[in-house]
Amino acid sequence: MLRLQPVGHWLQRFAEFTQRSAQEIVLPAVGFSGPLFSSVVHPAPLTYKRNNLLPQWVADSRDGLGDDGVVWGSIIVEMGFLNNEALWLTDQFGDSLPQVCLVNPTVQEIIGDLIGEVIGSGVDGIVLDITDAYPNSSAPGRLGYILHCFCDFCMQALKLKGFNESREAFIKEPLLSQLILHTAQEDGGGVEHIDPPQEWLDGRDVSNLIALAIARRFVPEDAENLQSVASRLLAYMRARVAVTADAVRTTLAPARAAGRRTAVVLGDHKADLSQMVTLAALDQAKSADEYWLPFAPGRNLTPGDWRAVQFLAGRSTYYFNAFFETVETASMRLVVGGIEFFLQDLLRSSKSLMNNKLGAGSVYASGKLKQFEGFAGVPLSQDDHIKLVEHLTSAVTGDVLPPDLLKRFRIATETPTSNDSDEASIV
Repeated sequence: MLRLQPVGHWLQRFAEFTQRSAQEIVLPAVGFSGPLFSSVVHPAPLTYKRNNLLPQWVADSRDGLGDDGVVWGSIIVEMGFLNNEALWLTDQFGDSLPQVCLVNPTVQEIIGDLIGEVIGSGVDGIVLDITDAYPNSSAPGRLGYILHCFCDFCMQALKLKGFNESREAFIKEPLLSQLILHTAQEDGGGVEHIDPPQEWLDGRDVSNLIALAIARRFVPEDAENLQSVASRLLAYMRARVAVTADAVRTTLAPARAAGRRTAVVLGDHKADLSQMVTLAALDQAKSADEYWLPFAPGRNLTPGDWRAVQFLAGRSTYYFNAFFETVETASMRLVVGGIEFFLQDLLRSSKSLMNNKLGAGSVYASGKLKQFEGFAGVPLSQDDHIKLVEHLTSAVTGDVLPPDLLKRFRIATETPTSNDSDEASIV
């Protein structure tokens, strides 16, 4: 977005979407292709001009927001650019995925180094985006599901939290994952999921889990050993969310030590299987100052000292990240799969942007929800999306898409208003 338009454009877009002026802004600091600033860890992507990186964005944000504005730097927990197998996630079969494991102490140290550099750019806070830190999915040519993470560091940490089974427990029948993961054949083979809330984990609530798994047709009603499988699964999930919460706290420690604010982006307050943590677990571990997520229950249902900001998008940044990962890795995808494969991939991830809920109505309603202290959102309009696609395809293919093909990318989004804006919340 910042390659296409300057910070001021997006602040104006935010005002048009929400009828309010932004008080805070989140700038991309570490993305899928590396740090977006001069770093000892990894060079900035060559697709960015040297005068259009994080330090300049921070300066522009200060000008746009004024003296009281707050500027954050975001770090996406993926970091495939590190390209070192010793840091990767490991599935139940021992196979790796080229994405870092947050529980790995070396990963925590590297992110700490990056946090120090981001703070040096003048930001007020660090946002850790963990919406897809632990992908759990199906894959072409594989039976069952690929689960993460069972690296040595995760297994040791799980034992310390009371889960003593080996990773082979997720290979042998009956599979523990069958109660919470299910292949949706009618959706092109995507994976449906059940995300247990913290109270199910704490109370080992096998009845509710089994009832929902049967209702969602994840398992047949007459399946054997469901009680035992559900109990073991909930024991694992309870340990897992505690391990992730501890890892987040440790990773963000350098920001706290420097006196900066800390926030975590979540897809759900429950144990979303792509983040492997709950709001309650993070609060208990005191992992961050605040949490940004689409929905949080009232404090009578989830007691604690947590501070929440409502992220006005389905699963927060999850679908935005999928789109921009496709954008950032366009050249590689084009080489590997060809132009048709690349365009299909881009169109599929583009459609997911319909999960964007930022708009005047959602913002107004958010102000009535007492569990939230503000709202966050991505002011990406339909026109901006089309321009991104045009710019991207021209850059990677050397040609502009024909108008008829470009129309396929006209994804329906909230229509920004042109009303004068009043001061309000968070971007």
